Parts: sequence; C-alpha cells; structure tokens
Amino acid sequence: MNIYHATPYDISAMGFYFKTYEEYCQKAEKHTNAYGQPVEEFEIQFIDGDNYELFNALRINQTNLNEWFETYEDMDDDDAAKVIYIIDHLGYTSYDANDIADKLDDITLFEGTAVEYAEQYLEETGLLNEIPQHLRYYFDTEAYARDMLLGGDIAEVEIMNTRYIAMGG
Repeated sequence: MNIYHATPYDISAMGFYFKTYEEYCQKAEKHTNAYGQPVEEFEIQFIDGDNYELFNALRINQTNLNEWFETYEDMDDDDAAKVIYIIDHLGYTSYDANDIADKLDDITLFEGTAVEYAEQYLEETGLLNEIPQHLRYYFDTEAYARDMLLGGDIAEVEIMNTRYIAMGG
C-alpha cells in the first residue's frame, strides 16, 4: 500500500501521513495549526509505494487526489506507462484526466527498440512475403525502422526506465 504525506502550506501546522482518500479526508477535516485555526491547503507528497512516476506525471494535488485513488493508484505498469506517455509526449496535462483515461485504448506501447519493432511488424503483417525469397535478404530493416521514426509513424520514448516504441494518440 502506498504512503502519502499532506504537508500544510501553513508553516505553523504539522503535516500528516495517510494511505487512503478516506483517511486523508478525516485527518484534513480536523487538522489545525499551532493557533487552533483550521488548515485548508496541503501539498500532497508521494512517500513510498508503487506508481511514483505516474503520481508525479499527473501532478497530484488536493483537487485531483480523489481521482488518483479511484482511477490511477492501482493501475498496472502498462497503463501507467501509457498515461505517462500521453502526458509527457502528447501534451496532455493532469487537468485532462478524463480525456487521458479515454485515450488509453488508442495508445500502443512496444517494449524494445525501433529495429525490434520493425522486425516484429514486418513479420506480423507479412509485408516481406510480397518480396521474392531471394531478395528478402537485401531488405534493410534498420533503414525501415529509421524511416518509421522520421516519418512519425512511431516514437521512441523512455518511460519508467524502460524503452518503448509508441504508436497512436
């Protein structure tokens, strides 16, 4: 289970740790500063657990914390990588969270290099089958992969210390 910290912007107040949205709401509702005044604004920090990169990409704060717990906290690594790709490479912001969730099916991530992707693509589609067998050895897969990158058909990205080839968006 992930651990978070709510750090008050009020310097006369102490922060608190929490693990669920309900726990956050209970503690935040009763939280006061050194003078007994209610504390209303907190910076939300990710302390320990899974999906740290996703938490940061979504720029989680008080306004979208509930959505984090409902939609993103338990997201698997594949979907988390897609969300990070959508935010970091397609220009979406954390404020587009509903749009981001709708875009997940439009994104395909292939773990590997552009050449590895091109090899698999050529094999799966059977494009090389149209070339006579004795000429297939002359086909330059590296150049084909480079052309796919330069043409914008695919993008090479690194997300969560993994290299992906991304398509769609």
